Amino acid sequence: MRLAKVFYFSTCALGLFPILKLNHFSILMMIWFVLALINAFKNKTFPLLKTHKFTFLLLAFLCLMYVFYLPFAENFKELGKSITKSLPFLIFPLGFILNKDIVTKKLLQTFGSVYIIAVFVLNGLGWIKVFDFGWSNAWEQNDFYHPIFRNLFAEATSLHLPYLGLLTIFAALWLTFKMFFNRKINLLSVSTIVFLLISAYIYSARMALACYLIGLLFIVFKSIKKQTVKWSILIALPLCALAFFWFSPMKERYIKVVEKDLVLPNKDQEPHEVNYRYGIWHCATDLISDHFVLGVGADNVQEKLNNCYSGFTYKSYEDFSKVTYNTHNQYFDQMLKFGIFGLILFVLALFYFYPNSSVLYQTFIIVVSISFLTENLLDRQIGVVFISLLNTIFVILKLNKVEKSISS
Repeated sequence: MRLAKVFYFSTCALGLFPILKLNHFSILMMIWFVLALINAFKNKTFPLLKTHKFTFLLLAFLCLMYVFYLPFAENFKELGKSITKSLPFLIFPLGFILNKDIVTKKLLQTFGSVYIIAVFVLNGLGWIKVFDFGWSNAWEQNDFYHPIFRNLFAEATSLHLPYLGLLTIFAALWLTFKMFFNRKINLLSVSTIVFLLISAYIYSARMALACYLIGLLFIVFKSIKKQTVKWSILIALPLCALAFFWFSPMKERYIKVVEKDLVLPNKDQEPHEVNYRYGIWHCATDLISDHFVLGVGADNVQEKLNNCYSGFTYKSYEDFSKVTYNTHNQYFDQMLKFGIFGLILFVLALFYFYPNSSVLYQTFIIVVSISFLTENLLDRQIGVVFISLLNTIFVILKLNKVEKSISS
């Protein structure tokens, strides 16, 4: 009984991952996994792996794909890094399937509360840094070329801003979902949502805020039954968001990006004229067109990209020879690694459990799939943990509900 309680609390503690340093979370994850194996041995649940082997393969796919590629690898060091980084996709499905009875609605609620508190604290650290720097100074100096707020939040949280934005808006969406489906407005929840959205707004997490709007529209569509109210809100929300954006600092960042010419980085350009994304996606799509079926290999993507970048004559403190630029698109990355069939399997694994799932899980998948368009979320440990941990919990909860409904 004591072991079960310790394991339960360690599972809830996994929700602290946003504020834990990588080495600290790795220790927590391994302790949790050892407890999961001990609990499984005690309860003799290892046969569950055979029963749910297909679920395990799908949940662990983003790690197993690198393992399957081992016989074809040329650069074992690079492939080893990818395998190590993706281990949570193996560890969490294994531990949760062996102990699937622990995944209940109550666990999800507790885990969600821990996660939301952790994200709240994370953004709070950013605000402490801002006020320590001086709000007036930050506001006066902040512009597209000197993103003071972004730099301060990044420094305070030790996170790349797209990841901080993703964690933040999903916490906001989780609270939004709870209010809509409980049909109860909670002042604390509303205040927390506002705080999280203002935080994302102040450091201009554009894609994250777009994901919040899309997620909000999806939740509204799923939760409100009265057609007049539903469509009024669905029309009004985007218009309000557009008006808000028009008078916000994000407008400048967007316009500056859009105004940049679609010209490959070259020596005649000043730093503010360089369209980095265009250069990156030019190289990625060129490589994809040349290696459409099989890709360039899971261990060769960055090397091939760097070879393409070397053709750019642009030189500066952050040029392509000094900074490592990945594809900034998870779908491009998967296709470069494993070709068109690898991309198809990747998308199937991502959306397989989407049908007939909870609205919160569907919102999670929508947010992740959209975020994949502009970031390689699986290139950093925080992205791997966010996706593998939440995806596994949601899927196992769905599995338990299906089995319960069949047995009853």
